[in-house]
Amino acid sequence: MPPGLAIIAPCLNESGALVPFLSELDRVLARTDSSCVIVLVDDGSLDDTRTKALGFLPSSANVRLELIALPYTMGHQEAIYQGLLYAGSTSAEHFIVMDADGEDDPSAIVELASIRDASVVFVARGKRSESVGFQLGYGLYRLLFRLVAGRPIRFGNYSMIDRRVLGAVLDRSFVHYAAFLSRQNVPTKVIVRDRRRRLDGRSKMGLDDLGMHALKSLIEYSDRLLALFLKAFLYLSVVFLLSVITIVCIKLFTDLAIPGWASTLSATLLNSMLVCLGFFVIGVMLSNNTQRRERAGRHLYQRIEREG
Repeated sequence: MPPGLAIIAPCLNESGALVPFLSELDRVLARTDSSCVIVLVDDGSLDDTRTKALGFLPSSANVRLELIALPYTMGHQEAIYQGLLYAGSTSAEHFIVMDADGEDDPSAIVELASIRDASVVFVARGKRSESVGFQLGYGLYRLLFRLVAGRPIRFGNYSMIDRRVLGAVLDRSFVHYAAFLSRQNVPTKVIVRDRRRRLDGRSKMGLDDLGMHALKSLIEYSDRLLALFLKAFLYLSVVFLLSVITIVCIKLFTDLAIPGWASTLSATLLNSMLVCLGFFVIGVMLSNNTQRRERAGRHLYQRIEREG
């Protein structure tokens, strides 16, 4: 068979959705001509997600299922990292990250598996099934990301990488997987699939979660965000200096009264400068302290074996 394919699917309390998801994924992977391993990452589930996973047996000869468990709920991004860390120890040459709740369409994997001329392939989101309020919030997030990063973002974690990119992922720090991949200087492609409804219940991502999601994506572009604060500081400094010079010239060389709002404007400019400078300095300090993961390369998962 051609080089293997690993599917990394974090799950947290997905008891109702897991078996339908795995069944559909099994059928899709059977249509590929690669050896496939599904790496389920149990992110500290409190329901019977683990039991459901252990009870599922793929029917396709080219598919096997591996279950790893984290010691406690560590969050979606850490679950992705640990899943990729485990998948890196397999014979797979390409690695697909997707949600285990059914919102990511497994049928895209057939197209992904056929792509070999890109190191990163994103599955961009077409139509979405969320509420109008959520879609407006998501649109605002995409606009903010474009303003800071200088590039659009239409995709989430659903993507495929090769071993070269996997090495960068496991070696460096990331808090937002999709934004981290968007920064890699490698051949990239994008395919489009509609975002589906969850297989069980409503989506777990609310507006608060979307806000944190947006913040984490901007952290991956912290250098550009810091550059914006530095530019703002420099621009404000020029305006402040010109305003001071203007006030001094009026005071010394004319008989005109200095407007009352001049001092207020100068104070406002000075405060804005200090805020921008403060954000820049604090950001640089935080960036320097988080250049490397404290747990980079450290296995925090436990591989769960089937009994008997």
